[in-house]
This record gives sequence, structure tokens and C-alpha cells, in this order.
Amino acid sequence: MPTEPVPTYVETPHGRMHVVTYGTGPALVLLHQTPRCWDEYRAVLAYLDGYRVIVPDLPGHGASVAPPENTIDAAACAVLGLLDTLGVTRTHLVGHHFGGLVAYHLAAAAPQRVDSLVLSSTPYIDAAERDRRRDAPPFNAVGGPEDGAHLHKLWERRASFLTVPDPRVLGRYVRDVLAHPEPDRGHTAVAAYRSEDAAGRYGGPVLCIASAGDPRAFPHRGRIMGAFPQATEHILGGGDISSPETCPEEFAAAITGFHRRLSDR
Repeated sequence: MPTEPVPTYVETPHGRMHVVTYGTGPALVLLHQTPRCWDEYRAVLAYLDGYRVIVPDLPGHGASVAPPENTIDAAACAVLGLLDTLGVTRTHLVGHHFGGLVAYHLAAAAPQRVDSLVLSSTPYIDAAERDRRRDAPPFNAVGGPEDGAHLHKLWERRASFLTVPDPRVLGRYVRDVLAHPEPDRGHTAVAAYRSEDAAGRYGGPVLCIASAGDPRAFPHRGRIMGAFPQATEHILGGGDISSPETCPEEFAAAITGFHRRLSDR
């Protein structure tokens, strides 16, 4: 097993994607939140022995090109195109926040490709939620004076969503916001999504991870659970908006424990 993740570029039918792979075994795809990139999961990899872990930069994030269409559907299609190019016919699928919604749509669009689905802090976007998000202020806005004061405000805002404000986690977040030409592009795609259209189309095993310290997602965790009668829930007591980074061992244990229970059936 490699001691370091292996990065590469892959030309897919939907454009060039940057992807990191790690280990060998059954495929396990990890999808990050917006506006982050693959290294939201860097710390998790060490706890995922026995898998072929595939962690792409989602389209328009990190070093992957943006598709012309800014939709959850387009992002899910790009991930499927990546899996086709890599020769992966079936996979376990994990998504966090924005990545969770991409995973939700991918599983609905191609249920025969998904062995299991893990949704972490994943929103359920119905009519009421679309209305609420339509007028919500940009979460990652960085406009401001040239003295950098706006960056401090961005740092403080994000820190308020972390159980323990780790400077390394905050630094990576601010880096990705600054590197992204449209840091709220992902939130725009989320706000326009129709979760109800995909409800009931994936009947395989589902785990919903909820992070107790995530004020944006935790109060609404019942809504995504309601979309999957077969789902089980795992609450990360020390989790927050960046759980794959702030509690990677516990995050990975939730996934591997879920898979172990499935294999024991």
C-alpha cells in the first residue's frame, strides 16, 4: 500500500479531472464539500485500509475543470465519467455536504453502480429549502478592502462552525476560497437542486452521518434520513462542518463500521 496518496489527471468525457487514489481493494469514492478539494479527506485516508480510495476534485473545484452547466446533475455525471474512465463499475460512495448531494444524485441516477451510500451532513433540497436558499447571502464571499480585513472576517466566520478552530483546517479552507473564481458556485447549484425528484430511486444500504457541532446541517438531519427508509444514522459528537478534517479517525470509523455490518449480514 502506498504511504502517500497518488495524484493524477484523468481526461473524461466531461473534461479533465484531478483525482487522488490510495490503496487497493473495493472502490471507495469520497466527494468533498464546496469550495474545498480532495484534501478535505487527506487525513481520513490513513484510516481506510483495504480500499481502493478514489478522491476527485469535483468539477470546478481544485484542479478539475468546471462544466458549462453548474448543476448537481452535471457534477454527478462527471464523477460517473471519471469512474468509467478508471474502469470502476461498482463503488462504495461517500459525500460530505455538497459532495453528499452529488453522491445522492449519482446513486439515484445509477443505482446499479453504487454498493453503499454514506451521506455526511447532506441537505435535502425541497421547495421550502429552495425558497430559503434563494435569498441567502453568499457564504464564501471575500469581497472587501485591500488591507485583508475581509479575509479575517472569512476566517472568523468559518471558525464559528468548527468545534475546535484548527488553524490548519481554516487555512486550507481560505486557500480554496481564494483559489476558486466563483467560491459560491457550488452553493448556487445546491440551492437549485430538487431532491424530491431523486427520492426513492436508490434502494441500497445508506448511512447518514450527522455532526453535532455543525449548525448548518445538524438541526435538519432528519430530512435526509426521511428520504431513505432503509437508512441508519451515526452521530459524530465531536464533528462539525469539516468533520473529515477535524475528526478523521471517527469519520473513517463510521464508514468502515457501516461496511463491516453490511458484510456480516
